[in-house]
Amino acid sequence: MPGPQDSTSAILWIQDAVTAGRYKATGHFFDRLSERKIDFDDVFNAIENAIRCLPYERQPDHNGTCWRVIGSGIDANKMIAIGVEAYLDKKKRKCALCTVFDPND
Repeated sequence: MPGPQDSTSAILWIQDAVTAGRYKATGHFFDRLSERKIDFDDVFNAIENAIRCLPYERQPDHNGTCWRVIGSGIDANKMIAIGVEAYLDKKKRKCALCTVFDPND
């Protein structure tokens, strides 16, 4: 199994990986954080308190599955979406934070 196959499993997988520190962030992710003036704490909050997790049309880099996690930043009025790839690495659930964007895009 390369990654979670449904939204419920995906959000639990991603939350577990981020909480345990088993994640990496891509250069593109950091570029978008800066461009959109979003803080890393906003990303953590959005993932921890996600209101939706949807499949994300992206080619996986780690043979996993890609998801769009939607939640609010620290400011509950600011919704953000995070493009994430969830994958297995040496039998551990990990994820890559790929991008961040407005959930209405």
